[in-house]
Amino acid sequence: MRSPVGFVVDGEGGPLEVRLAEVNAAADESVAALAQARLAALLEEAGGQVELVFTGAERDRYGRAPVHAEYAAPGGRVWIQGVMVSEGLLVVASRADNRARAGALLALEQQAREAREGGWGSGAFAVRAPDPNALAQVLDSFQIVEGRVIDVGSARSGRLYINFGLDWRTDFTVSIREDALERFEGIDLAGLEGRTIRVRGWLYRENGPMMAIDHPEAIEVLGD
Repeated sequence: MRSPVGFVVDGEGGPLEVRLAEVNAAADESVAALAQARLAALLEEAGGQVELVFTGAERDRYGRAPVHAEYAAPGGRVWIQGVMVSEGLLVVASRADNRARAGALLALEQQAREAREGGWGSGAFAVRAPDPNALAQVLDSFQIVEGRVIDVGSARSGRLYINFGLDWRTDFTVSIREDALERFEGIDLAGLEGRTIRVRGWLYRENGPMMAIDHPEAIEVLGD
């Protein structure tokens, strides 16, 4: 199956492989297939007149060009990422080097989640609780986790930890490297203690389930 978030265009030096920036497809094959079909339909509607908008890094680690894809339509400009996120076919996945439109995409994702559109209705996309046993079943994948922060602390290495449980050896934890903390300037990370937040990123095991984030758009503060 072709990628639900990628396509090839004619570049100045030959074919250019592009990737829709700031989004991820579902691991679920049925929703990924729907996303791929929707992308193909949007590109067909564009008739080869897709504008590729760079808002961050111009290449990812695979050599693809991360872009926002837009085109003019009778009803106005169409933003392909916006359409597909609003239909629940893609999920927001900004990166430190590509996050200019994360706020707009998160708002569209929230609407899709509340309306149970696409993958939000089928369960292909989910906001998970910080239950370490449940999270252990979905390690090594992109996840969205929501819960109350128990405490925030730093290690000697300068790495900051946001803990969602009393035992960091087993519970879910979010970490931020010291060299990434400058991106959070002006944000009171220590003030997250006791608040409910939603975080997104790659989930892996380091003691308990761990998620390393490196830019503020990966955290949504939801309440006290």
